[in-house]
Amino acid sequence: MNNLERNTKQFKSQYDFSKRNYNIIINSPNGTGKYDFVVSMIEDYYKVNNIIIPGNIMSSPDIMYISLPIYDKSGNKNRVLTNEERLMYEFGFEDKFENNRVGTEITIDQVRDLNDFTYLSPHYRHKFIIINNCNYLNNQASAALLKTLEETNCPAIFILLTPDLGHIKDTIKSRCHCFLYDYMSEDNPSYLFFDYFFSKKSKLKDLTKDHNYFEDYNSIDDEVRGLIENRINPLELSETWSKRGAIFLDYLIEMFSLLMRGSFLNDNAKQKFAYNALCKKISISPSRSIAVIRLLYNYKHEIRSNINKKFLYDNLLIVLNKELY
Repeated sequence: MNNLERNTKQFKSQYDFSKRNYNIIINSPNGTGKYDFVVSMIEDYYKVNNIIIPGNIMSSPDIMYISLPIYDKSGNKNRVLTNEERLMYEFGFEDKFENNRVGTEITIDQVRDLNDFTYLSPHYRHKFIIINNCNYLNNQASAALLKTLEETNCPAIFILLTPDLGHIKDTIKSRCHCFLYDYMSEDNPSYLFFDYFFSKKSKLKDLTKDHNYFEDYNSIDDEVRGLIENRINPLELSETWSKRGAIFLDYLIEMFSLLMRGSFLNDNAKQKFAYNALCKKISISPSRSIAVIRLLYNYKHEIRSNINKKFLYDNLLIVLNKELY
């Protein structure tokens, strides 16, 4: 049973879309397939209810999709990010689309449009509202959405997607069910950390297969080893690291997390193979790994707002080198 089948079975055991309303937060890291899961669930709902939508299911008049807005050169919103574009944007590979700027938050005007959408009755049975990613709701939009979640004028199912429940306001979480999307793959063991990491982010690998975003990721463990052994000047890596996208810090955090806990894993665990491969190159104690993870998390929060990525990685590498050597 694959991830989609496993999550579908669990979801159907918890929720019955024949009811009038649902507010559901679906949580898993970016790139793990939760958006495709939502589309699959809606397609199944339409099939069960004999609802035929010509073409893409998202073109249904009863589905509203909300994400970060894209603004043209005049400052006018012309559309929102698709899920694929959102992933590319959030992982730091693209910051413009069609030479248009991406907004940094979901605005109250978008929530007002949502209110207008739910004011009228659905064409079929329910209206579906997908907010992707709801962490981008600004304070005004969150307050407005709160009122809508409490009461709508029509049968509506709200699906809020998030990579991090901790960034959602408690007032919104208290009015929603939370569904944890199980994205862990237990297929073939991964003998390299690179393969293990991206086995959990299959959607991202699919999106980037025609690009070279990850062509040098296999050298990261050698770079870290060079820092630990003091064979590499940390600033020599700054230019390379700054071009690897925001996902690079996630990669490092996961790497040191595995180094921290790997010795406690069962010998047959999928992660154990990746851990053993890492240990052949990187020798570091759990306590030092924890210190590095804390450092990386601090810089992760700065990466999106920091315009000068090279300067940020200069600082990171200097501090990281002190922790490692």
